[in-house]
Amino acid sequence: MGKSEPERELSVGQNMLWNMVGSVTNLVCQYLITVLVVRLTSELDSAGLYSLAMSVFGIFSPIAGYGLYSYQATDVREENTLGEYLTLTCGTSLVSIFCITLYAMFTCRANAWPVVIFFGIYRLVMIAFDSLHAYDQMRHRMDIIGISLALRGIVSLVVFAAAFSLTNDLLVTFALMTVAILAVSFLYDLPATLKLTEIRLGISREKAIHLLKGCLPIVISQVAYGAVPSIPRQFLSMHCGDATLGIYASVAAPVAIIQTGATYIYNPLISYFAEHFIKGNRSEFVRLLRKTVLGILGIGCISLVGIFVLAHPVLFLLYGDAVASYSYLMYPLVISSLLLGTQGLFNNLLVAMRAPRLMLISSLASFAAALILCVPLVTAFTMNGVTYALALSCGTGLLFSGWCIRRRLIAH
Repeated sequence: MGKSEPERELSVGQNMLWNMVGSVTNLVCQYLITVLVVRLTSELDSAGLYSLAMSVFGIFSPIAGYGLYSYQATDVREENTLGEYLTLTCGTSLVSIFCITLYAMFTCRANAWPVVIFFGIYRLVMIAFDSLHAYDQMRHRMDIIGISLALRGIVSLVVFAAAFSLTNDLLVTFALMTVAILAVSFLYDLPATLKLTEIRLGISREKAIHLLKGCLPIVISQVAYGAVPSIPRQFLSMHCGDATLGIYASVAAPVAIIQTGATYIYNPLISYFAEHFIKGNRSEFVRLLRKTVLGILGIGCISLVGIFVLAHPVLFLLYGDAVASYSYLMYPLVISSLLLGTQGLFNNLLVAMRAPRLMLISSLASFAAALILCVPLVTAFTMNGVTYALALSCGTGLLFSGWCIRRRLIAH
């Protein structure tokens, strides 16, 4: 279905601008939701449940995406159609929600099961329709993506504020947010992408098996990568309770802008990295990589200055004195967020270079380090222990992936 329009690509700068505008709008709205979940209730248990739901989703969301977004966005030769990617992503999303349900039932308290599951459904709807975004990015039309991300964020915030303030029930709130995201997807995302290409759902068994096998190292890697920050947080919840995790998550939320900001810088460039590598433009690849890393470091430096000046007053304004007194947690969080964001860049570069097995080894190294370090560090340093475990785990993976990227560039 659909009819493509004449090619109209945006420049690199325009794509980065649209991605930034949409992503920042979405980020601000998602952050305001974390503020509202604290402000709209007299207890911190809801904040803890919300953080737990995000942590569990973070572990299994890579199964839904199955590495297909990065693979599709760097599929500059268009080996597969949008309809094939979309069909496969819908199938992997169903597998992901099944895994989230089982994991919640075996590792979370019974009262948290429905919240974790419905939050997963809300986020998986977005992942399923991200196949449209990946195609838009490959066609260098990130204006469509930027508008979609902004709409998703604004609609989610409005629905959350209205539903949670009226019901004080996260389950009902997530269900209504899911309906709202479906409306955005069908009323904007689908019509906008249909102007660029036809979408014919369905995929042959052979192609599905080929993509599943080819992306398997990516999805395992992303599961490990997503679990690196989630494992220490979940152990903190088990060791110190949901309220402690709620405090840590509230303090950490503003610092997450560093990792998210890193994705704003490198995500629009992944297709360009793939094109440079395929064409053998090593110098252009290296030049773009240097600029990207410097951009990420710049975000970190600006964040440190901002935290030094504004950390306590901003936390006090948003959450009150109970959370603001923990502003000291934010300084090491900057380092861990920088490392996590840079590891995300390096992982995507290995996908663009079609070296998913090396990406897998790097992420598994970080995962193993998180498992080993979370118990002693959280036990010794409580909330700061989560941050220390994350930083050391990401550093382990970065050392390996950086070495691999250098070797691939030399050999290509």
